[in-house]
Amino acid sequence: MDNLARAADYLNRCSKCGGCQAVCPLYQETRAEPYVARGKLFLLKNHLEGKLPLSAKMKEIMSLCLLCKACVNQCPNNIPVDQLVLGARQKIAQEKGISFVKKNVFQHLLKNNGRLTLAARLGWLYQRAGVQWLVRKSNILKVFGEEIVQKERLLPKMAKRPFRKQVPRFLTCSRPKLRVAYYTGCLTNFVYPATGHAVVNVLRRHDLEILIPEQWCCGIPALASGDEKTAAELARKNVEVFQRAGVDAVITDCASCGSMLKEYADLLGTPEAKAFAGKVLDFSQFLSEAVSFRAGEIEVPRLATYHDPCHLKRGQGVFEAPRRLIRKVPGLRFKEMKEPDRCCGAAGSFNLTYYNLAAKIGRRKVQNIRETGADFLVTGCPSCIMQLRHMLELENSPVQVLHLAELLSMTYSSQGQANESGRGCSHAVS
Repeated sequence: MDNLARAADYLNRCSKCGGCQAVCPLYQETRAEPYVARGKLFLLKNHLEGKLPLSAKMKEIMSLCLLCKACVNQCPNNIPVDQLVLGARQKIAQEKGISFVKKNVFQHLLKNNGRLTLAARLGWLYQRAGVQWLVRKSNILKVFGEEIVQKERLLPKMAKRPFRKQVPRFLTCSRPKLRVAYYTGCLTNFVYPATGHAVVNVLRRHDLEILIPEQWCCGIPALASGDEKTAAELARKNVEVFQRAGVDAVITDCASCGSMLKEYADLLGTPEAKAFAGKVLDFSQFLSEAVSFRAGEIEVPRLATYHDPCHLKRGQGVFEAPRRLIRKVPGLRFKEMKEPDRCCGAAGSFNLTYYNLAAKIGRRKVQNIRETGADFLVTGCPSCIMQLRHMLELENSPVQVLHLAELLSMTYSSQGQANESGRGCSHAVS
């Protein structure tokens, strides 16, 4: 019996109250019943009763979900809609297969760090060798439609060298309070190394021994597309590596990765996976709850607001910790925006697949950000950062998008770092 069939009982719980309509970003932009949770549950129930086939239209409707969990939180009957949608995608993938592009990305890139690094390097060369400039200048992509042009502009600048190639794998400390591992995620590694350096800088101020082992994609892109087999293979690799490291905690700076890593317990069901998942903590959660966070002395006299990543607030229940940390930044003022936990439209690769729809969702978030008058938009997910920077750029907004680690790192002086090293924390390659 597949995962979807096992969830049939949930489908009977839907009271058709329509409460999900009020919180579903897709429904609010489209007003299309099949895109909201109630509509999807109706279709899935009819499929399980043999009344509807897994047609191309059904596949499209199931792909039109942000997996933001807003409907799950709203549902009075506690129906895990996101899990049912994932179950449907898995069944569709098993019976119909997945696209040629996704199959090659999941099975030939994500499982092979060498190939993934090479692909990232080619992306960097495309952007820096003048090819991207030529493509944009010639408007050649307009042949394929305006949406392709916009999708190309969504791509962030690739890092010249992956973050994990820029730092030692082992940062030791003479009197460490804890020994932690840092799960960097693919976006920090290949696109946002500044976030990685900021995470390390902040962690080093708290007397920690830090390991950054070889690691693989968390598997969420594959799982979200129905390829559970590849997601499980990646999970087993990560569990083996991080369990062997023998650390007190596994820290991640990515809300989506953190949510996925915590799901390894259910995905693999092994004692090792459960032990690993129990150690995973978001960067903000770790600083706020596992250690006594100490901000630096440099003041940041700016106004900031905060965006809750879906996979951090609703996926992991973490939303107070980042705000506590932001309020400790000296000189910084904080102002909440409207709907801070409304999805930004990124949702992994959703903004690439459905660019125009994601942009509509993103524009509402941008409007909420601008109404605060903030200088900084702070968040805790690289995928959200990519979407929000793009959307703010389209609006010619001066708001600077920062990962929480980058904001906290601003408060420490380089002299402070020298003193930290002098107290016994230094770099060493293991």
